[in-house]
Amino acid sequence: MVCMSEIDVLLKEVADIKTTVDNKVAAGQKPIQEEIARMGKVLTEAQAEVKKLQVKDGSRIMHDSDITVRDGQFAGFNANDLSAAAAGLANKALNMSGQPPVTALKSYERLVQARQSLHDAIGPDFISSWEEKAVRAMTGSGVYTEQARQRAKQGAAAYAWDMRRVWAKTKALDSTTAAAGDELVPTLENASLWLDVNLNTTILPLFRQVPMPSNPYDWPVQFGDTNWYPVTENVQVTTTTPSTGKVSLTAYGLKTGIPFSDELDEDSIVALVPELRATLVRNAAQVIDDVILNADTTLANSINADGATISAATAGKAQWTLGFNGLIRYAMVTNTAASGTAAKVDINSTISAGTVYNKLLRMLGKFGAAQVLGDVVFISDVNTAIASLTMDEVELMTNFGPRATISSGELARIYGAPLVVSGQMKLADTDGKVTSAGNTTNTGRVMATNLSQWAVAFRRGITFEPDREPGKGQTTLYVSMRIALNDRNNGSAALNPSHTAIAYDITGIT
Repeated sequence: MVCMSEIDVLLKEVADIKTTVDNKVAAGQKPIQEEIARMGKVLTEAQAEVKKLQVKDGSRIMHDSDITVRDGQFAGFNANDLSAAAAGLANKALNMSGQPPVTALKSYERLVQARQSLHDAIGPDFISSWEEKAVRAMTGSGVYTEQARQRAKQGAAAYAWDMRRVWAKTKALDSTTAAAGDELVPTLENASLWLDVNLNTTILPLFRQVPMPSNPYDWPVQFGDTNWYPVTENVQVTTTTPSTGKVSLTAYGLKTGIPFSDELDEDSIVALVPELRATLVRNAAQVIDDVILNADTTLANSINADGATISAATAGKAQWTLGFNGLIRYAMVTNTAASGTAAKVDINSTISAGTVYNKLLRMLGKFGAAQVLGDVVFISDVNTAIASLTMDEVELMTNFGPRATISSGELARIYGAPLVVSGQMKLADTDGKVTSAGNTTNTGRVMATNLSQWAVAFRRGITFEPDREPGKGQTTLYVSMRIALNDRNNGSAALNPSHTAIAYDITGIT
């Protein structure tokens, strides 16, 4: 098994050889061929080992964390695959006008049997195994902070607790009761979807995820500071009643629909389900990251569509208007509105560690110091992250040693804070906004935020809802969710303006 110490040894050897070669060149001596060949060989080996680690790091424990049907027509399907298949087969077999095909009825009967087999297989041992594998999958990436890992563990534990609660309830029911414990498989579906979506997102797993028992839901925040006084002997000290607060989380719905024609027979539906579910999970993960970063309730000249007016019906852009403002809007507009505080900085230059990353930490003030505790992360677009590899501070071996990006090809942390790259953070124009008709000049952006100051909540996780339309001869599978996002101060920059900041107009990234 490859370990980081082996890579460090190889990279140190590369650095030592390079130093020897540089010294010879500086002294006017020509390096011998063996030294050059040795350096190339070691560098190649190091790059191969790094690649192995990256592949291993990037591998996700997905279906390994699920329980699956063992045999029959639906062998290999997990709870979510069966749910998606049911959406198509149930309508085709049971809701069509006239007599449904016998094969459709048989497939639906097999699906019901497969679903029951999953229910029968779920028990305490499986639930504990699911939780263990879910935690391992969620915490396996090296880019996440210890706090993010703890949040992942808490999320997995919450879903495992829910499954145990429902399982205990099913065992308490009379064994002869029809449909006893019917909640158990849907509960497993929710847990599996939570894991699938978190593994497919880049931004969502960073944040505290709060279940919403009601909408809106009041999220309690930490106590305020207390007052301290000198103590005098035999004199009662003055006490302080700490202030309390709450943040109101309001969930907003997002939905998409995929139609199936009657001509798509049941066998095609069954074969299509795993790929369809994987696509929907991937799309759901992308839209969740998208709204966390880019949501903007402003319809005209928003941060995502400058120069245009969008609405809740604008294809490809409507999701930004769902009802709350995301992190970029907070940094670009809300934070900057606070008197005497700037939460955005126009770089108007190429990237460097000091002018971008260090500057952002300084803008966070006391919330930037939390990088030591792991609550601060940098988030950038793909181009800016790649351009960051060329910063002198990290690219040159003379500055960064054997872990220099010129050899490692990776930049996981800067000033102790992780750098998270998101494909949902788009290139912007020189004013930091994305121009609707296309940017005049594509420039990069980097954001810094303190994760402890934000919460993402779900009133309803991802659900599948079929709708039969006989007149059209088709069934539409709707996929929806209800999500909320807010910071600890209800979006008020005046109360606490410095926990999220952004640097924009970073040039030389294309």
